[in-house]
This record gives sequence, structure tokens and C-alpha cells, in this order.
Amino acid sequence: MSNYEVVSAVSEALRRILWDEFSADSNIVPQFINSMQRIVFSNPTETARNSDNKLSLWLYQITENEHMKNQPPARARQQPPQPPGSNSREALQETPMALNLYFLVTPFVTAGQAEHMLLGKTMQVLYDNATIFLRDPNPNRTLAEELRVVFCRMSLEELTRIWEALREPYRLSVCYLIRITHIDSRRITDAGRVIERDASFNSDPESIAG
Repeated sequence: MSNYEVVSAVSEALRRILWDEFSADSNIVPQFINSMQRIVFSNPTETARNSDNKLSLWLYQITENEHMKNQPPARARQQPPQPPGSNSREALQETPMALNLYFLVTPFVTAGQAEHMLLGKTMQVLYDNATIFLRDPNPNRTLAEELRVVFCRMSLEELTRIWEALREPYRLSVCYLIRITHIDSRRITDAGRVIERDASFNSDPESIAG
């Protein structure tokens, strides 16, 4: 589970994985992407304003993963102190918010053939890293995720709509889904152990309600 910083951490993890592979490939470095900073997170409109070679990893959509929405709450990491003689109670943390992150991947290079080469290399790297284990060495941050990198089957019409919304001419691009990212909830509820239960039966609904 992770805190709210996990969204930016996913972007950084993708950039780090891509740069590690790019820097080891003489066909990519130094011809196209010669530093990690050339892998950018800005939207394609801003990226296109600069003529430098870049690879755009634009997080353009976030949706809730409905399959993980109804998971039961978990025991909170920090339990409240119990006063002497009180019934045993524990704090439950609400189900984390499960998210799907959609990235538009677009190469920005001067030559068309180079554009194809850079995109092909990017797709190869993400295919070989279909599972990413995200662990943050910083003890002050809680980031622990197992991410799935999924190639999205988007039609040309769907991709064109994105570029039309950006008011930019269409460029060769692909979409990737990163699933699943969790953001911990800060809502904590108390749950006490059941120590007494009273069951009664009555045919009169009003009596039962009373």
C-alpha cells in the first residue's frame, strides 16, 4: 500500500527503467535520448514547443479500478491505546483507493526513422518489464506496489481524439495502462469485539423496529 505520492513515483519508476535500458544501447544514446531529463512528463503540446529530442510519458487519465473497490477494510498499522478494564477494540483502516494510470507515450525526434526506432525500443523495454515492483528506500514514505504494465489497444480514432483535444497535429504514439496503484485512506474506524448478542423473533415489524 502507498501514500498519495505513489502517482508521481510511478512516473519516476517508468523513466528510470527506460533510461537504464536506453543508456546501455548505443543506437539510442547519444543519437536520440542522451540524458534521463530527455524523458519528460509534460503533455505533448508543451513538449512540441522545444525542438530537442525527447520521449514524452504523459499521464493523461486516471480511473478507479472497480474490481478492487469492495475489498474489506484492513487492521490499522497503529492501534489506539486501550484503557484498563475496557473491551478489546481495534482500529480499521478504510479500503485503499485502487487506481489505473494511463500514459500516452510519444517520441519527439527530428527524423522520422529515428522516431520509429525510439518508439520501438520503448515498447521493447516496457514489454520486458511488464511487472514492476515499486519500493521506496525513503523510510519516511510508504510506497510499496506491484505494478502491471499493459499495452492498450486503442484505435486510431481514439488516439486522434486525444490529439484533437490537445489542438496538436497527430503524432505517432501508443498508450500504456499501469495497473494497480493504491493510495491509502486516512479514514480510521473503531471496531470492537462482539461480547454479547441478543436474538429475538417477532411477527410484528413495528415491534422489531422499536
